[in-house]
Amino acid sequence: MATIQDVARHAGVSIATVSRVVNNSLHKVNPETRERVLKTVKELDYRPNALARSLQLKKTMTIGIIIPDISNHYYAEIVRGIQDVADQKGYNIILQNTERKPDRIIKSIYLLREKIVDGIIFSGGIIHGYEPLSALNELKDRVVVIGRHEVNFPAIVVDNIGGAALATQHLIDLKHTRIGFLGGPQNSTTGIDRLKGYKSTLAQNGCAFDEHLVRRGNLTPKGGYQVAVQLLRGKDRPTAIFAANDQMAFGTIYAARELGLRVPEDLAVVGFDNVPLSTYFLPSLTTVEIPMNSLGAAAMEMLVNLMSNNSFSRMKWFKTRLIVRESTTAEKM
Repeated sequence: MATIQDVARHAGVSIATVSRVVNNSLHKVNPETRERVLKTVKELDYRPNALARSLQLKKTMTIGIIIPDISNHYYAEIVRGIQDVADQKGYNIILQNTERKPDRIIKSIYLLREKIVDGIIFSGGIIHGYEPLSALNELKDRVVVIGRHEVNFPAIVVDNIGGAALATQHLIDLKHTRIGFLGGPQNSTTGIDRLKGYKSTLAQNGCAFDEHLVRRGNLTPKGGYQVAVQLLRGKDRPTAIFAANDQMAFGTIYAARELGLRVPEDLAVVGFDNVPLSTYFLPSLTTVEIPMNSLGAAAMEMLVNLMSNNSFSRMKWFKTRLIVRESTTAEKM
């Protein structure tokens, strides 16, 4: 493997000059010399030592990302947005998947600290416990969160209450009055906000809130299927279901078919997120769109500003919009 000394010797320059060229130093280097060094680097296939470079720059140019479910397209799109900006800024990323398990969240935080990442983006999951908060607080000047976590970190936030209101109002406008709600974990702020939007919209339209129409799942298709079966087999089943994310909505549609119900003729279904599969599912899914890629890009931009001590707003809000597709229709009278 070629070393920096080899490049310097072949190019006929000092080691310091090679370092300035490969690290894009602010020190001026003669254009012809720079071109000769770069040509030599390519010919010798020289790879700068990452550890030595990080010691020189006093940073690793690496960002840690913590997500709860790598199989969910919602988080995949967020990571893609982060990656796009990271590439532009010259950062690498390390991804940690926690499966929403508290012990794995804590383990991920400590692992990323050991890797000496320059910063962390925490997206989804729950960080209200003492230990994860304590671990993140040690990195407080280098952490950005995506979502409403009620923690003192810069945050990218989605209008989940407003989005849930759009979904519920859509079903009410279609003459549905018995609308089921499939939520996520009890202590998820995202789930709390979407339930709040659902309940407030029912109240504004004079529809009674029925606790028996609310179920909680694990935000996966299987979880949606399981709780939807409970609702749809029960007495006075709902004529419409608003699922807290698209994954549970997919499971709901599968459950309806298994029970002999047609979507949307017998049961209207609305999801939340607008993951790519929503368009191609049968029937295509009516859902609330979140600009997932933009969330990730904004989080990475915010983290770069935070680490660079630039001035920036510590909270950025994103609105949602309703995408109407085939899974909703007016209830038959």
